[in-house]
Amino acid sequence: QGATELYVTSSDPAAPLEEGVRAGCRLVHARDMLWMERELRNLLADTGAVSLVPLERSRGGAWLTLHNECFFDMPNSATYGPRDLERALSSGCDCGFAYWNDIPVGVYELELSQELPEVEGIALCKDFRGKGLGRSLLAAVLAHLSDSGYRRCRLLVATDNVNAFGLYRSMGFKAAGVQSQWFQMLAE
Repeated sequence: QGATELYVTSSDPAAPLEEGVRAGCRLVHARDMLWMERELRNLLADTGAVSLVPLERSRGGAWLTLHNECFFDMPNSATYGPRDLERALSSGCDCGFAYWNDIPVGVYELELSQELPEVEGIALCKDFRGKGLGRSLLAAVLAHLSDSGYRRCRLLVATDNVNAFGLYRSMGFKAAGVQSQWFQMLAE
C-alpha cells in the first residue's frame, strides 16, 4: 500500500517479541516507549524564558495548528483534529501555548485525570529549537504542576526521540517502566 517501513509490537506480555527471524521477516529492535517519572520538589531554577498561556476555546484553531506544526516530525506523532481539541479543552486536561518574547513558540499538553499527572507532550516549533527553550518549557510545566499541588509526574517517551529523551533525563526524569518495545520488520 505504499509503506516504506513496517513496525510491530506485542500487546501480550506473555508473548514478547525479540530480535530475529520470524515468518520470513527479520525483526530489529527500533525503540522502546518508556515511562519516566520525576518528583516535583527540588526543581531546577526556571530562567523564565518561556511562559505558559492556557488554552481557551476561542484560540483552539491556533492551538491545533501550532500543535501539529510542532509535532510534525516527531516519532509516533499524529495529526490532531477537532476531537483532540475537545479532549484538550476537557476538565481532565491542562493544555496551552508556550510563549517566548510574546511569540507563541510551542505547546504543552498535560493529562490530569489520573492520580499521577502526565506530561503528554511539550514541543517547540522547528525554528525555535536548539536555543534552550525546551529546557525552559519543561521547567515551566514542572513548576506549574508543583504549584497545582502535585508531588510527582510522569511522561511517555520514545527512546529514539534523542532530543526529548536526553532533555527528560537531564531534567531529573528516571525510567519507571517500558510500555512497549517496537521492532522494524525487514524482508528476509
